[in-house]
Formats: sequence, structure tokens, C-alpha cells
Amino acid sequence: AATGGPGGMLGNKGGLVVRLRLGATSLAFVSCHLAAHSHMLSRRNHNCSELLRETASALGPRHLTAAAQFDHVFWLGDLNYRTDLNAAAAAAGEEAPFPTDEEHHGQVLRLVEQGDWGALLGADQLAASRAAGEAFVGFEEGPIAFAPTFKVERSSELVYQQKRIPSYCDRVLWKSAAGLRGAVSQTSLAALPRVSTSDHKPVVATFSLTPSEALRGTMQEVRSGGSRGSRGSSRKSSLFGNVSSSFAAGSASFTGSRAYASLDVVRPTVRIRGLSASELVDMDYTGGCDPYCVVSANPYELLYCAAHEHVLKKGEAAASTVKHGQDCTWPDDEVPLLRLRGVRTAALPHTTLLLAVLDKDNVILGKDDPVGVVQVPLRPVGWSQDSDLPPSFEVEFDEPLVQGMASTDLKSGRPLGRLRGTLSIATTAEAIEEALAEARADGAGEKARTVKLGASAFERRWRCC
Repeated sequence: AATGGPGGMLGNKGGLVVRLRLGATSLAFVSCHLAAHSHMLSRRNHNCSELLRETASALGPRHLTAAAQFDHVFWLGDLNYRTDLNAAAAAAGEEAPFPTDEEHHGQVLRLVEQGDWGALLGADQLAASRAAGEAFVGFEEGPIAFAPTFKVERSSELVYQQKRIPSYCDRVLWKSAAGLRGAVSQTSLAALPRVSTSDHKPVVATFSLTPSEALRGTMQEVRSGGSRGSRGSSRKSSLFGNVSSSFAAGSASFTGSRAYASLDVVRPTVRIRGLSASELVDMDYTGGCDPYCVVSANPYELLYCAAHEHVLKKGEAAASTVKHGQDCTWPDDEVPLLRLRGVRTAALPHTTLLLAVLDKDNVILGKDDPVGVVQVPLRPVGWSQDSDLPPSFEVEFDEPLVQGMASTDLKSGRPLGRLRGTLSIATTAEAIEEALAEARADGAGEKARTVKLGASAFERRWRCC
């Protein structure tokens, strides 16, 4: 939970994050009450970032917030984003058409009476923040086809108070991991105008969700395949089976592989080539950034023991401080050659590689600051449910970094930067052997390393080796 007040202790605004797992599907629900009043747009955007930052360490790795580490995130509450026709006009290069609050209120009421939801949503602060990369980047919202829900009289009729501009304050949004986009569909979104217990009219949304694919199938499937499950609970066994892996710095060796042919379980290789960051935002007080990259995955247990992260050293351009706008490139021998845990080929296209860029803090006892995260689905471009995975394929990516739910630095207004590269993925036994041989010959990952993180409650819960 986060209060939004000083030290996380005071204030009448705040939020709560709840996580749960249904079978193989990881879910997070965020409920919050953001800063009020039309002129507090920037504060609202900061509230969202603060909520994600303050709850990150309780949910998992500090550099991965609730917006990045779950299959699906649902965000709802009194977000307090307002209707602002003047700001919409200014964004279009026009003068403010309504110089007084009374004129502004009157025009919004006329649009409500006309049922012109498009015009109202075109002046919605939340939509503007999403377009600017300042909040809810990567989130989706269903079509709104009802009147603004704030600020109303406590009545069973829809009567707006004169002192506030009618606005869509009450919202429901969602975000899915890159490999699971399309698994959630909204089946309804409606306001309840007859509810009279508040100066808001409540909003109700319903969804249809396709469950995530289990990495290794169920425990029953594993047993029927003639192999023993791993130690621990049946839930852990259904995810991990009896497969473990280790990455040795200075080599590309992996151990602990076991075949489950009857379940079509493989241990794909993922090689990251040409990894570079560009136009990184200034992170240090004196300007510049000292970047390094951490590689993880969704599901979190797909790639490694939860107590470890694969870390890429600073890029060639980071031998000294990287100035804003300068590219940073990681040589292939510093990029870990990744070997996934045993996974069914049917589940692989629904998984996601997470590449997080962090700024090294050279101050004693200082904490490294997350710059942003890029999500890359482990499947070919254009792949569909009806098609089989090829033995090997490549996925090129060139994406903006997103920290929390923003791709823009909220202090400077600059984009956080971009991350680009190519994933080479092998999925069959023959292709995997060829990929490993090529990687060893090229020296891929020889200078990469694995770092042990602090054992948070999350890591203790999911530790598997």
C-alpha cells in the first residue's frame, strides 16, 4: 500500500496493490485515489509512479513494478483526471475558448446533453497523459459510452454540481504482458446513475480472461509422462518440474536438463544480439547516466532461480558517464546466453523477456535507479495460435523504455530512452545444439555475470534452487 503522503504515512490519497495467482495466471489489482482538482494533472501522474515505486519491493524485484511483472494488471479507482476543453484546444494550437469556469462548465454540460462522448473524451486529461507517455503507457481502456460520473448531486438522477467541471474521474484500465496481449477482453463497461451514495456515479466493468499456459503442464501430466515432479508443492511442480539451471560467468554451460518428451517440453536458448540503448535520460545530479541491463522474464521463474538476475555490464559508451542522447552498446560477450527452464512449446509464445535498464549509483550506500523496462514476447512476428513455432527464429525490437507506467521522465519531460536489439531463439533439440555451438564459438556471454539480489519475501517464496 502507498498513502501518497510524506514518508508514506500521511495524506488522504493513496493506493493498494493486491496480487494473486489463479493456476498459472498471475494477476495484480491496483485501486487508488489520486490527487484532486483540474490543475493537479502533474500530481496525479506522479501519484501513479509513486504508488508503483513504493509497492515494488513488496511484490518482487525493486526494478520491476506491478505494471511489468504480472500476466495482467487491472487498475481502477477515483483517478480524478478531469475534462479540460481549454487544454485540448491549446494542444491543437488554438486559443482557450472558455476563459471562465462558468463558460467551460456550460459547454461541457451541452456536450453531455448532446451525448457527444467523443468530444468529451477528446478533452480528457487521462487520454492526454497516455498520449504524452506520462501515465498508463501500455494500458488499455474499453470504449466509454456514458456521461461523466463526477461531480454529481447525491440523487438517483444525474445532476451535476456547478462548482466542478463534469469529468470521467472513475476509470478501469488493464495491461497484459507482451506475450499475453489479447488474453483479456472487456465484455462490458457501464456507469450506474441511479446509485446516490456519493458525489461520484460508480462504474462497473466485466472481463473475459484466457488463462495463461502452464509452463510444464499440470502435475498429473508430468506424472503421466513417466517422470517425477520436483520437490515442494504441486503448484511449484507444475511450473518448474524437476529442471534447474545455472549460468557460469566466463562460460556458456548449463546443468540440470531433463527430457519430458511426452509433454513436448524443451529448454530453448535465447541469444541477445546487438543490444543498445539510445537517448537515455539524465539520471545523475551532474547529468548523464551509468547504465547496465538486467534480464528477467514473465513468468518470473521461466529464466532462473528467483534469487538471481542476469546482469549486463555497462556498455562500451559507459566507460565514462553517458551523456544524454549518446548511444550505449553492450558487446555480445557481455550479454548472457540465456537458457530457459523446461517449457512446453505451446506455452513459449505466451512468455515475455523483460530487459530493464538501471543507472549505477556510485555513491556509497546509494541505490541504483531504474531507468525503464522493455518487454519482448518470445514468438515470431505475425505468429498466431494456429501456427507452430519454427525450430529457430529471430525477434527484432526497438522500443521505448517504460518505468512504472510512464515512458517520459516526469521531472524533465524527456523520453526515458529506447532499447533495441535482436533475439535469436532456438526451440528444438537440433536447433538448440546448433545455437549453443555457435554461441560457444562466438564467445557469447563469456563476460556476462549473474548477481544475487537481496532475499526479499517474494524471492524467499519463489526460491527454487
